[in-house]
Amino acid sequence: MNSRKYVLTKYETIQRTEKVEYIVEIPVNIRNKTEYADEQVFDNNYVDYKVVDIVDSEKLDEEICSLRKSS
Repeated sequence: MNSRKYVLTKYETIQRTEKVEYIVEIPVNIRNKTEYADEQVFDNNYVDYKVVDIVDSEKLDEEICSLRKSS
């Protein structure tokens, strides 16, 4: 059986829910640490962050863009 390799290019729209951990500095005199940390993250005032997990993913749309022979 003869065959050739092709490259199929598609545009895909994917919705993802990511679990992200942020490193936030909190002064010792703050009582509601969770609310303070949330405000700091909202204001982009955090030291570092990392994506630790992709909790959910769903493909919403896709469109074939092209099909060409592989090199």
